[in-house]
Amino acid sequence: MGPCLSECPKSNVSLPRGINMKFLQSTCAAAVLAAATVAPAGAAYPEQPIKVIVPYTAGGSSDVIARAISDELSAELGQSVIVENRAGAGSMIGTAYVANEKPDGYTLLLADVPFTIVPALYGDRIKYNAKTDFVPVSLLGLSPMYLFVNPSFPVKTVKDLVDAARAKPGTISIGSGGNGSLTHLMAALFMLNTDTKLVHIPYKGASASVNDLAGGQIDTSFTTMPTATALYQGGKIRPIAVSAPQRQKEAPDVPTFDEAGVPNMTVQSWWGLVAPSRTPAPVLEKLSAAMTKVMQSPKVQSRLNSVGVNLPPDTSAAALKNLLTADFTRWQDVVKRANITFE
Repeated sequence: MGPCLSECPKSNVSLPRGINMKFLQSTCAAAVLAAATVAPAGAAYPEQPIKVIVPYTAGGSSDVIARAISDELSAELGQSVIVENRAGAGSMIGTAYVANEKPDGYTLLLADVPFTIVPALYGDRIKYNAKTDFVPVSLLGLSPMYLFVNPSFPVKTVKDLVDAARAKPGTISIGSGGNGSLTHLMAALFMLNTDTKLVHIPYKGASASVNDLAGGQIDTSFTTMPTATALYQGGKIRPIAVSAPQRQKEAPDVPTFDEAGVPNMTVQSWWGLVAPSRTPAPVLEKLSAAMTKVMQSPKVQSRLNSVGVNLPPDTSAAALKNLLTADFTRWQDVVKRANITFE
């Protein structure tokens, strides 16, 4: 402050007529003091409501998770947190909206698996760069995929399925929730990792796929347990492997893919909170610290469980960053090797 104050006019300096020396000195000193006391970027954050953009319609798992964290995050930050649905184009509309918002921490994105799949499918045809236009804030939830078969299908294990598929390539059908969906790419990943050829049957949604699986129209399908619970409990479909790193409490007799002898299949659905890149570090730090407390809330964990989502062992920004890096690489590789293309 000393050097700056020394630049204020001295009383023996000649001034133009009409300029008051004392007024000029006091104004200069006040300006210097104000400059010296300006808070660092993000220190007063948040000063206005925060928006969490969900790139889907209301009612789905992403929407439930966003609303589960919003009240708790609001309490931690002392500011309103508003959930806003901007659906369309398989999550691309809402994602592009956040990418183009001011990077000030007041607009966040509730991201999930399509965040890393869409770039692999559409490349530079999308209006944002998922790898560079966003920074991670918190990993919110994980949910594994199960490989189900129809009970009348004569396979009991993953090995049985692989042996049957290799014996008669192109005769066993595998359903999915649609072209480009996670269940589609899981099917492609399974074929690549087992050197098998199954017939992919895309449906308009995972529920339609498992309903036809239960009816015997297809032989096998990937999906999450929440989607399949009623049919599974009713004995209409049977899980033969799970994509989690360990067996799940909901189906403890179902082996992991690693246990079943198929490596590189530990892939889970995920949900995370991201912000536009160039958001100030102090703002990101404040958000991440608040989210650490939010994710410890029993109320939040209960809401996650209600939609079949598990609390990650590590909810930090670093954990989300590692997951994103692995997913971007994995799906780019799968799409290329399986020659999956979209016009």
